[in-house]
Amino acid sequence: MKDFAGIIVVGIIAFFLLFNMFGSGDDQRGMSGSYTEDTYEELPSEPSRSEILNTIESSDANSIESLVKESFPLLDTVRSDQGLSRIYMTKELTLPEVADSLSEAIKPEEISERQEEKQVLIYPDHFVIVQESEEEAGVVTIELASDEFVRNNYSPGFFNGLFAGYLLNRMLGSNDWYDRRRANCQQTGNCYGGYGMYGNYNSGGSGSIRGSSNRGGGPGTGK
Repeated sequence: MKDFAGIIVVGIIAFFLLFNMFGSGDDQRGMSGSYTEDTYEELPSEPSRSEILNTIESSDANSIESLVKESFPLLDTVRSDQGLSRIYMTKELTLPEVADSLSEAIKPEEISERQEEKQVLIYPDHFVIVQESEEEAGVVTIELASDEFVRNNYSPGFFNGLFAGYLLNRMLGSNDWYDRRRANCQQTGNCYGGYGMYGNYNSGGSGSIRGSSNRGGGPGTGK
């Protein structure tokens, strides 16, 4: 009888051990398959919509660089071996309001149509690239990219539908920048295609383009 009772006890213990093992296994599989979307925990603070517009309208800035810097908070800085691009942002103004207010305050040499939630203003030393963020609803990014940065890093395909190739050549001081850069991008894939808040960009694995933010800021998808 003692042997029989011992067998029953061992059987009960084994049953509970197996039950707990398989039950916890299901929980672990569920946890390992879980996914939490990365997001900016805190965007830079900014003034109200009316204050931003008033700052732009009343500014005595004589360069687009100064005007953007004093009107919008800095979100990120994108650096490469050949040029610098600073990323500003707003949740108070829409894309048309940003582009219109800046172009009215300081007239650009060229301004594109609005297309695919982006618009580009070209000034003597900078490209101002205004885009609606694909990652953060309601956020508009204002990229202030030097001519050098655009010339040496941007994919010409980013500007398709915005500017003709010959106009980009002229603004970047080249007779064939568009064709040469397009061929290089197709061959290497090492081209910058606009800012994205989580570093989802095409740099060809070179690591030559980088954002300063530790929260994932970096160039956007190359095209």
